[in-house]
Amino acid sequence: MAPAARAAVAAADPWPAATRALIAEVAETIIPATDTGGAKAAGVPAFVEMMISDWFDPAERANFMDGMAAFAEGAAARYGRPFAGLDDAQKNGWFGEQLAAAEAAMAAPAPAGGRARTPFAALMKRLTVYGYYTSELGASVELRLDMVPNEYVPDAPFKPGDRADSFILYSLSPFSAY
Repeated sequence: MAPAARAAVAAADPWPAATRALIAEVAETIIPATDTGGAKAAGVPAFVEMMISDWFDPAERANFMDGMAAFAEGAAARYGRPFAGLDDAQKNGWFGEQLAAAEAAMAAPAPAGGRARTPFAALMKRLTVYGYYTSELGASVELRLDMVPNEYVPDAPFKPGDRADSFILYSLSPFSAY
């Protein structure tokens, strides 16, 4: 889509601030700030919004948004306040439960004649990891960027504190919402 057309669509359908805040909090729960910065610092919330708005088809987008609403409502019902207002242990506990349930659901056989939709927690984890490790922060600060590895070393020495290599082309495989 041309930039002017994309801007017109974005202006006509802005994401509510509460949606952006929830995405940022969930992403930061998945990859929290450490000595290298977390999902927020890497721009993951904007990446997730772009993927949902520009990449997902309408059915995938509806699945994500419905799942996100259920995730937020479930956290509020359990803890009596929004996800963003929870402490780190509660955020980790709620997201961990939702992710475990999502992974169990995805391990079940697909319904006859179709594909099962990927639950919100699993999609959010995929989008966060993909967005983080394709960002400058993830690819060159968290990992050690080596665009053109010069040799294969099958038993390369690795000491505590060393950063893993990031060969960015490997991470540019197509993203799937299924």
